[in-house]
Amino acid sequence: MIKNLLVIASLFFSLNLMAQSACGPTIQGGPDYFPWSQAQPFPWARIQGLWKVPGNNDLVIRLKVIRQTVKIKQLEVAIFSKAESCLEPKMKGVGLITSLEKNVVRINLDNQLIKLAVFNSWDLQMNPGVCGEQVMAISVIDLISDKSTDIESPEAQQETQNMVLKKITSSLDFSCKKRP
Repeated sequence: MIKNLLVIASLFFSLNLMAQSACGPTIQGGPDYFPWSQAQPFPWARIQGLWKVPGNNDLVIRLKVIRQTVKIKQLEVAIFSKAESCLEPKMKGVGLITSLEKNVVRINLDNQLIKLAVFNSWDLQMNPGVCGEQVMAISVIDLISDKSTDIESPEAQQETQNMVLKKITSSLDFSCKKRP
């Protein structure tokens, strides 16, 4: 009986790992499902560079440390669209860390709140063999809803997109060739 339970548990575990062959978050319900309280120390020394969302070849995110002192750490974030403009960012803003969440960078970009943090893969129920031991997670929360201006309305609930990021390069230079 115990042997059968171990075999079933082992099979379930391996099927779960196979289902996670693509590195991406598992939807766990709710608009903000990353466990922000389990965020790892922010990698200020390694964060700078160009990042992308796996599966989205249009958007490129440039992260640049613009200030790092004992008391203040700031991150400049610029989001480029290869389809729209390679020269000017689509959105740009500065992120900072608050005393409430010391490992989570918060950025306000054009009425969208972006939360950025590093997690251990297991904390996000991801396969470390596919995703790496740690992953960069990002939540984009729309602060203004197009559906309704009435705050009490259920349609005015904030929309949230939760994604993981993959580093393309440590270089800050971004350029792309437009197709004719």
